[in-house]
Amino acid sequence: MKKLVVLTLVAALVAFVAVSFAKAAEPNDVNKPANDPNAPAQKDGVITIRGKLVVTKDEKGVITSVKVERKKTGTTHNIVLDAKGNELAEKLAGKIVEVTGKETTKGDEKWLTVEKFAEKQRSGPGDPNKPHKPGGPGQQSGK
Repeated sequence: MKKLVVLTLVAALVAFVAVSFAKAAEPNDVNKPANDPNAPAQKDGVITIRGKLVVTKDEKGVITSVKVERKKTGTTHNIVLDAKGNELAEKLAGKIVEVTGKETTKGDEKWLTVEKFAEKQRSGPGDPNKPHKPGGPGQQSGK
């Protein structure tokens, strides 16, 4: 009986250590390393991001805010409403875009001064930032 209690305690300790290591490797950890594959590509403060362009207008139709929502990472970048930012909003509102520009941070918000932009196609049905998965067993491959 004593061996059973000791064995149970050792098994519980091993399980605790295993869970601790698994939790330390959490992929959504706030302290991700600098080589995070979900981070925007960055060079000299200039980044390229991809996401859905959300444009807000007032009752007169004047653009009041423009944001790029990145569902994959859960981040949002505000777009500076200069000439290039307004052009982006007018042309691609509600579309999936790739935007390159200079990133700045004001408080908790990220701002992007647009240098160039392009419309991107959705990668498949559903979430625009999710890679398309081929059909599973029992589904036709489309060939």
